[in-house]
Amino acid sequence: MVAAIMVLAAACHRATVPAATNVNTPIINNEIRNESGQIILAGHASISAMQMPNYKTWFDDSYSKYTVDATTTGQLKPLLQNKRMEIFLGSWCGDSKREVPRMIKVLQNAGMDTTKLSLIFVDNSPNAYKQSPQHEEQGKNIHHVPSFIIYDEHKEVGRIIESPVTSLEKDLLAILQQQSYQPNYHAIDHWTKQVTARNRNMSDAELQSQVATLKPLCRHYGEFNGYGYVLLAAKNTAEALNVFRLNTMIYPDNANVFDSLAEAWEKAGNKKEAITAYEKVLVLKPGDEKAKGKIVALQK
Repeated sequence: MVAAIMVLAAACHRATVPAATNVNTPIINNEIRNESGQIILAGHASISAMQMPNYKTWFDDSYSKYTVDATTTGQLKPLLQNKRMEIFLGSWCGDSKREVPRMIKVLQNAGMDTTKLSLIFVDNSPNAYKQSPQHEEQGKNIHHVPSFIIYDEHKEVGRIIESPVTSLEKDLLAILQQQSYQPNYHAIDHWTKQVTARNRNMSDAELQSQVATLKPLCRHYGEFNGYGYVLLAAKNTAEALNVFRLNTMIYPDNANVFDSLAEAWEKAGNKKEAITAYEKVLVLKPGDEKAKGKIVALQK
């Protein structure tokens, strides 16, 4: 065990928590078996949970190998007083395995009271994608993990999404000093803050009007693709379809975005549009066996 880890008291157990469980009484250090049969942490967990057999190796490795920026951490110490942080992460997620142990080490070196640190593990199953069993993610737009959300009392003052822009220490300092700071995934940020019609069925023309602005902000097709699946799992079907349709306009030569759109139409019960999207997959990727099989099945 890493010596510096400050253990938070909590009992470890394995159980499946019903979605209706009261968030005000969180289950701690809960392990579940996801839809793929993988054992993962789900919901609230203490730092000590990362010393359980399934997580200890990656946690200790990332924690021990990270060299904290002592100068910047010294500047963080007074700024972290009376602040708290929520970390949404996945025990299945490579970015979480890398960044979360590092952040914990930074916060400990900065003298943060780790009782003000909440770790909330999310699922990677299609029907619960980026969700915790007690749905602490609701209303917080958790689309990539880890997401480090910093609060002053109940007010969010900033967040680091997936990985730091510069470094964990410098990004955190910029947020706490109220400097201009833009986390990763600018396109999603623009979409959620600027596109007021996103929750209704948008026309092709409305979506096309967003392409010129959003395309330069996208790092790759997976940005909106992943976000669409988060929305689908949360049953925000209209917005999910808007996002998948938009992504085909931003990346019109990518078969994967049309495959995802087809899946979304199929889940929404629109076989005609699903078939059209799968036919586009075959244009871009001739001979695709999944698309051919889906078209046959949907035509029955």
